[in-house]
Amino acid sequence: MAFIRRCRDAGIAMHLLQFQNPAKRQKPTSAIASQGAAMPWSEVGTRAGLDRIVNFAHTVKADAICTADEFSLYWLAASRELFEPDCRIMSSPAASLERLMDKSEQTKIARDAGFQVLDSWLLHSMADLSSIPAGAFPVCIRPTFMNSVQPPFRARRIESSRDLAAFLATLTWGASPFLVQTFCLGPNIVVHGVRNEDGAIAALQGFHAYRKYNGFALSMERCELPVSVQESTSQFARIADIQGPFHFDLIQSAATGEIFFLEVNFRMGGTTAKVVRLGYDEPMMALAAFGLEPPRTPPPLRWRRRVTGKRMLVGQILSSVTHPPGELDFPQRTRWKTAVSGMREMLSVPDALLSWRDVTGSLWYLRHGGR
Repeated sequence: MAFIRRCRDAGIAMHLLQFQNPAKRQKPTSAIASQGAAMPWSEVGTRAGLDRIVNFAHTVKADAICTADEFSLYWLAASRELFEPDCRIMSSPAASLERLMDKSEQTKIARDAGFQVLDSWLLHSMADLSSIPAGAFPVCIRPTFMNSVQPPFRARRIESSRDLAAFLATLTWGASPFLVQTFCLGPNIVVHGVRNEDGAIAALQGFHAYRKYNGFALSMERCELPVSVQESTSQFARIADIQGPFHFDLIQSAATGEIFFLEVNFRMGGTTAKVVRLGYDEPMMALAAFGLEPPRTPPPLRWRRRVTGKRMLVGQILSSVTHPPGELDFPQRTRWKTAVSGMREMLSVPDALLSWRDVTGSLWYLRHGGR
C-alpha cells in the first residue's frame, strides 16, 4: 500500500492483480487500485497463470510489474520475455533470485561478502543433530526454503538437543534442510538499499528495529551503519547481482553490540511502509533502478523520527495480558512493562500506513492489512 500511494503521488495509475483463494475472494476497492482483478493461487507457477497476467498487463497497458511474493517474483523473472520490453519486470535476474531463495546459500554469500555470521549448521535429517555441540544451545532453527515444511513456521528458539529432536519429530519436510544458528537476542538492524541495473548502489540506509514481536520488526527508527556493514552489504549485492530494491535483516547482539547477518529480501516487503514513513523513498528509487520515470515528481516525503505498526502492536499488547514475552520478542520485558510500553507507543508513535490523506485506504488497512 505504501508503494501504491507513493506511485499515485507521482501520477502513476496502479492496477492490482490479487492472488486469492476463490472461497475468500475480496473485491479490490478504489482505495487500492485504479483497476483490479484476481487469480487463484492454484494458477501461480502455471502457464495458465502467466497467460492471465500477460492479458491483464496488456488490458491495462502496464509499463511495469512488481510483487512482494518471492516465488511469484522469481516466476515472473524467469518468464520476462513474455512481458518485456513493453512491460518491465521489476526484479533481479531469475538466476540471482533462484540462488537467493535458499537461506543456506545466502549465508555462504554473506561470509564471502565480509558479514559476521552466527555459528551455523544444516540439518538434512535427524542424523545431523549430532553435529550441533551441546554448548551451542540455545539455537534458532529456520527453514532454508519457503513452503518446504509442514506445518510452516518462520523461526523457533530451541533450548537443547532433546528439544530440537522433539520439535523436528512434529514436522514433515523434504530435501530442503533446516538452518540452525546460535541464538542471538537483540534488536534487528534492517538495511534498505537499491541497486541499479548497471550495478551502481543508488541508496543504502540503516534502520534500528528497537521493538520486535514474534521476530518481526514492529517499531523502527533510522540509524547510522558501520562502514564495515555498508561495505559488506554492497559486496553482497554485487556478488548476488541483486537489482532493484532489497533489504537485509541483520541482528545486533544486546550483549556485545556485534552485528550478524540473518537474511536478505530481494524485493519490497514488510518494512517498506515503515521506511517510507521514515523518509526513505524506496518506491521512487525502485522505479528509477529499472529506468522507469514517473509522469511527475511527487512531493517530498514527510517523515517521522519513529514509526510502528499499530495492528501488530495491539496484538502484542493483548497477548501480554495473558502470556509472557515470546521467545523472539525484543526487548524481553515483564508482561506489565510490555503492555505499558505498547500503550505508550500507541499514543506517541505514528503508524506506518494510517493516514488522514487516505481515509478509505486506511480503513482497508485496518481490516485487511497492508499487503
